[in-house]
Amino acid sequence: MTKNKMSDKFIGKWVFPSDDSLLEQSARRGERYNFENIANDIIDKVHFEPEDIVMDLCCGNAALAKYVSKTCKEIHGVDHSEHLIRTANKIKEKESISNLHLYLSDAMNIDKLFREDFFDKSYCYFSFQYFNKRKRELLLAQLSRVTKRKGWIFLGDIPDKTRIWNFYESPKKFYREKISRILQFKEGECNLGWWIDPKEIVQWCDSHRLNVSIMPQDKNMPHAHYRFDVLIRNSK
Repeated sequence: MTKNKMSDKFIGKWVFPSDDSLLEQSARRGERYNFENIANDIIDKVHFEPEDIVMDLCCGNAALAKYVSKTCKEIHGVDHSEHLIRTANKIKEKESISNLHLYLSDAMNIDKLFREDFFDKSYCYFSFQYFNKRKRELLLAQLSRVTKRKGWIFLGDIPDKTRIWNFYESPKKFYREKISRILQFKEGECNLGWWIDPKEIVQWCDSHRLNVSIMPQDKNMPHAHYRFDVLIRNSK
């Protein structure tokens, strides 16, 4: 791994790609992973409109944004990884995606990038679990602020704490990995980030009077047996 990747805020910290393919950069390996299918699943759930201004928070290498961009007026992708944003810009240029706008920025700073009520719809996929509980709550507040009233916020592919044993073969393997990360002063419970109980998100939304639906993933999604999606109506 090159030096610039090792110092990256995502590559070399959470994922360790063997090459620069979109799948490797996203820690997705094997024939079952198809970004177009995943993007279509998001599109089916969020129902983007031709005049929508959309945010892809933690957009990574734009593997999903390049498909979503075909369904809306503008899409704004934000990510803190220099390496992934470079790849996203290459895709934008190569495929002439004129309505895709990219920003190298920490997700916690979106209120500084965009005014209140800027987006019709916002989504965060593959990524919500990489924030600890305090930051997750702050991030939800930020998303609510920059998304229009009655707009939609979609969180996807979140590891479900109530189904953790569908992923791990034994508790020993999970706790060994968790303790190892603590001893190495690494963030997260494991390489997936944090396992999240859906009730946590429901309780936060209820306390802020936001309508929320916890959505099971389609069985054809590669992680459906232990992950879930969330759709929030921004009735702030």
